Amino acid sequence: MTSSTVYKKLTGLLLYSFLVHLCTHAQSRFPTFEVNKTLTVTVDETERGIVANLNNNKTVFLKKWKRTLSFIETYDVNNDGHMDLVLQSEEHQPNHALIFLFEPKSSSYRELSYPNHEFSNLIITKEEPGMFISYINAQEWLKLGFNKQAELYRCGDSRVLNDYQLALHLYQVHMYNFDGSVKSIRIETFENEDIPLLEVQVARLRLYDEPGYHAASNSYIEEGTFLEITAFEGMEWLKVKYKYTHETLERWVNISELKMDINKLQYVENNNGLNLVMLDPQNGDGNFYFCIALNNYSNKVFESYYGKIYILLENENGKKLIYPLYDTGNLKIPQQNPEDTHTNKSGERWFKPGAVIDDNAVQYDVEKKQFVIFHDKSENDDVDEYSYIPFFPESLSAGKYKISAVFLDNESHQQPLVSNMQELKFPLKKVAIDKN
Repeated sequence: MTSSTVYKKLTGLLLYSFLVHLCTHAQSRFPTFEVNKTLTVTVDETERGIVANLNNNKTVFLKKWKRTLSFIETYDVNNDGHMDLVLQSEEHQPNHALIFLFEPKSSSYRELSYPNHEFSNLIITKEEPGMFISYINAQEWLKLGFNKQAELYRCGDSRVLNDYQLALHLYQVHMYNFDGSVKSIRIETFENEDIPLLEVQVARLRLYDEPGYHAASNSYIEEGTFLEITAFEGMEWLKVKYKYTHETLERWVNISELKMDINKLQYVENNNGLNLVMLDPQNGDGNFYFCIALNNYSNKVFESYYGKIYILLENENGKKLIYPLYDTGNLKIPQQNPEDTHTNKSGERWFKPGAVIDDNAVQYDVEKKQFVIFHDKSENDDVDEYSYIPFFPESLSAGKYKISAVFLDNESHQQPLVSNMQELKFPLKKVAIDKN
């Protein structure tokens, strides 16, 4: 055998091996699905991203997905007679999904999306054509459907409100009309018991016309009044019924104001206990830094497992508002010596932090149009969750404010800890965050 013949045979074997490898690589690990009576589709993963191959020799690029594709299902999601693609990922819990609707006019696909929501743990049934449920977590969900213009809209949602300090464990379902107006509200407990009555424990509880700080009224209800809960909004607002003279009225109250008497919250330095300290937020460069620490001047180690940080604001007219910022998680703070608190040359106090709870700049999220602060939630939540949370409540009026931090432990009988007061001018300097 000549060397030329050997070379040709070797070249042929290599070419055959390459073609076999190419065919094997091109073969999708997912089955072929029916789109309608004449079309079928196979989904494949390529270096470019996920593509759909139709049997009419058309290839449609779907998406470059950061998650690992686990399995694919087909449903007639929008009830138009054509099977749509539902791509699922089991990479994290809950299962995340992409939905691609088939467009018959172009024999193509378009991704279905809903603002500020990633589809997960989907429930799609034949019993409710054109509707599906996407779970937010184990108990909360959005029910989505298509209106008369074939546009996706929220037709229902469920929300859970758990507040252990107030012994509230409520489940609420909203149903909506096409225009977004509320069709019905159902509220119940998890144990199917009667909705609990809340007794006002603070001296005066402020009433609101709507669920929002901008809707504060000049009306109050007194300590000892019983409130019947009829609805809730977010984690901070309860709609309640209460008796006033000979009539029953319905207004909104703030949950944080139910827990703490806002008018009694003030900083008191304690040389024998705990002190919550807020350092100067301006720091001389025009940015706003939220830096707080707990100093422990008691004779024992302080431990907390259910703490929460609140923000207390007071405007130039003396009106106050309070709202929760985040949970602190597990804290363990050893004893300190009060002499570790220093003074500077001008005689002002300079606090040596015991346990720093936060030391981050308040920045601006351009997309969400709100001021946010970094908060590491990686130990408890989805690793892909965006780790910035709103620092101010919605519809906060522009102006000058005095700001304090408040620490409250739901499992402790200790009174709320209020930090020393600092000042801010809202809105802050808009320092954009870098999400990358």
